[in-house]
Amino acid sequence: MFKEKFSQLESELDEMSKLRQLKTESGKALLDQYFDLLMAYFKDINEIEDYDAARIDALPVVPMNFEERLSYIELRKHHFMGYQQMKTMKQELIKMNASYQIRKKRQ
Repeated sequence: MFKEKFSQLESELDEMSKLRQLKTESGKALLDQYFDLLMAYFKDINEIEDYDAARIDALPVVPMNFEERLSYIELRKHHFMGYQQMKTMKQELIKMNASYQIRKKRQ
């Protein structure tokens, strides 16, 4: 479910990025969808309903400097570098979740 949605959004956003159209209304709407999907994926892999920064240490899959990076992304969500940070974080979450699932199965 998530993989297909990420791939679809990334192909559209990458094309818009090449054309320098991320700041258009349609670009912003896609970036908002990408951010929402990223947060939904984060909640899904951590099996939580809502994101609560106070409980971040108790979650099994959290990238380094998650809160700082999330703040950076929220401030620059509609910019190229904010989009790149979201893509990087997505990749980290995928890898960390795979590692966590393997460890979980071994227990």
